Amino acid sequence: MSHMKYGVLTPNAKSIELPVAASQFFRHDGVNAVYLDGSGHVTLALTATATLFGVAIVPGGQGAGASDNYWKSSATAGKDKIPVIPVSENAQFLVPSDDTVTQAMAGNACDLIAVNDGTATTVNVGTSSTDVFLIEGRGVDYKYDAAATDVVVRLNPAKVQADT
Repeated sequence: MSHMKYGVLTPNAKSIELPVAASQFFRHDGVNAVYLDGSGHVTLALTATATLFGVAIVPGGQGAGASDNYWKSSATAGKDKIPVIPVSENAQFLVPSDDTVTQAMAGNACDLIAVNDGTATTVNVGTSSTDVFLIEGRGVDYKYDAAATDVVVRLNPAKVQADT
């Protein structure tokens, strides 16, 4: 099975390394949108998260986890660090979505589907509730090995997390 590499498409997008909250699951094949908790620790954004700080760059391996599908942070908050590309970089990301992506969706705002348990994290291309992502286009138009359900998005600058 060939492995599709999701992640940032924008060359030289700057990231900052930040401490991670306890027991966060970051999928190797997921969206990995994040916000900062009250302690300034990187926390996986969930389906209802209304504002985002950026997208985490997932380290290789399992971390404190037990599956090759994800890297899990330590049970001790702040012990691990992870690089994050902030919203301000205006970077494009190739990520999985929950449905077939059409050219007509370009320009739409849409949502995130995520729970912090190691299961798949995707962009909900047909739902406009939190509007944390802006659809740029179909993944297949950007990368030849992308699937019909892969989408290119930017983080919505109107939904950036305020300073913590």
